[in-house]
Amino acid sequence: TESVMVARLRMAPGARETVHTHPFSAVVVQLDPGEVEMRIGRRRETTKRDAGHVEFIAAEMPHAAANTGAASFDLVTIAIKPDRKPGGTQAPSEAPTGITRQPVLENAHARPTRVRFAPDAPEPVHMHSYDLVLVQLTAGRLEVLLGPATSVNDYAPGDVIFLPRNVPHAVSSRHPEPFEVLSVGVK
Repeated sequence: TESVMVARLRMAPGARETVHTHPFSAVVVQLDPGEVEMRIGRRRETTKRDAGHVEFIAAEMPHAAANTGAASFDLVTIAIKPDRKPGGTQAPSEAPTGITRQPVLENAHARPTRVRFAPDAPEPVHMHSYDLVLVQLTAGRLEVLLGPATSVNDYAPGDVIFLPRNVPHAVSSRHPEPFEVLSVGVK
């Protein structure tokens, strides 16, 4: 898209990045639990992270990740293109019945929110003045209305849906169990 580039990465046990920078900011979503050493700027932290952990890395910030555990884990990186047309801003809306939202962070570039859908919970049709990237955290069957088109699909952890700004959309559960997604508003 014109605003983001999404990549999925697998870190095997012992895998280690060298310290590097990118000309873009990024939201990094950990899909599996794992032991991670994360270096961002002067901060260095080694910890066990749960699935769904979110990290924001600013443009040109030196950083590196390492898998210090015994199991592989996957990451989804949402690179926010610096030459994108900025989206608008709007306050978060009230969550509809059966849907809970937990803000993860908010800054000038992104607003990641953890969203939990109860079985068959529907969203009303609405629009945002910014692009939205949905990252599936737990498996679920979703009905996605995007403009005039509707689709129903099974999504696995790490699957991504892009919802462009100013296009009417709604995401609804068609799954018999609760599931979670990470909704990343790209400002």
